[in-house]
Formats: sequence, C-alpha cells, structure tokens
Amino acid sequence: MSTSLHILIERADRFVRSIENARREPDRWEGLCTLKALADIAAGRGEQAEARLALANTPPIVRVSPDPPHVPADCRKPTAAELRQELDRLRIQVASGIAA
Repeated sequence: MSTSLHILIERADRFVRSIENARREPDRWEGLCTLKALADIAAGRGEQAEARLALANTPPIVRVSPDPPHVPADCRKPTAAELRQELDRLRIQVASGIAA
C-alpha cells in the first residue's frame, strides 16, 4: 500500500474521530461518503478515496441533495460505530498486507 493510502486512512480516522468526539451520528451524506472512501482505500483507489473524503466533509448548506452522488435512495446510512468498525478492519487488512 502506498504512503498516500496510509495518509488517506489517517484522514478518514480523523473524520470519524471528529464525529465520535462530537458524540453524534454521521448524517446520511457523511456516512455513505466515508464508507465508500474506505472501500476505495481497501481497493487501492487513492484518488477516488480522496474525492469521497472531500465529499464527506462537504458542509450541508453546500450539498445539492441529502444523498451523496451515485448512492441509491434506499441505502441505509452507517452509524459512527459501523464507520469505526470498517476503519479498524481496514487497518488490520493493511497491517497483514491483504488490502490493495
């Protein structure tokens, strides 16, 4: 895994931690963009992951819809705990050399 993907994991961690520290759940936009970014990181798609993390940080007032682009309307939003679990799973994969 390249250094840039390690940096993306750290960015995702900071974002999830900011949600956890605020003692709130991610809104649909934040949760789904972050989950997609983690999947991109796991697949080695650094540029896509970076774009999705930027989308996750988009302020609500700037968003054009309640749902992020290219996400089915019936998709369930993840909780902060689910984002943390997926991030921890990704870290284990990276440590064992399974991801990308």
